[in-house]
Amino acid sequence: MFYEVKLPEQQQDYLRFYWWPDADLNTDPEIYKMTVHIFGAVSSPSCSNYALKRTAYDNQDKFSEVAVNTVLKDFYVDDCLKSVKTEFEAINLCRELRQLLSKGGFNLLKWISNSRELLNSLPVTE
Repeated sequence: MFYEVKLPEQQQDYLRFYWWPDADLNTDPEIYKMTVHIFGAVSSPSCSNYALKRTAYDNQDKFSEVAVNTVLKDFYVDDCLKSVKTEFEAINLCRELRQLLSKGGFNLLKWISNSRELLNSLPVTE
């Protein structure tokens, strides 16, 4: 999830790193900048969480209240836990969540459900 959240350009200098081409430490290293949030940075979880929720707020007029509230209230970092009454509701909610979060560059993966119908409605890649 962290790699899906871009760093503002003015903050990229704070996440520079050195790279030695061909692992040759006898040469001068090349300097690179991270353009996304990284694992291990204290700020990454809160920045990613903010970006996820901001995506829901920014698109609340285009999606159902259930989908928006699911993003706002039923996610823990990048995991969503949600229960609905019918398979029809579940399939529609999954479709909406995928569309909503794609607006922020998030791609939901690793779906788990006790409904075969829901799992069969998802693309094989997810």
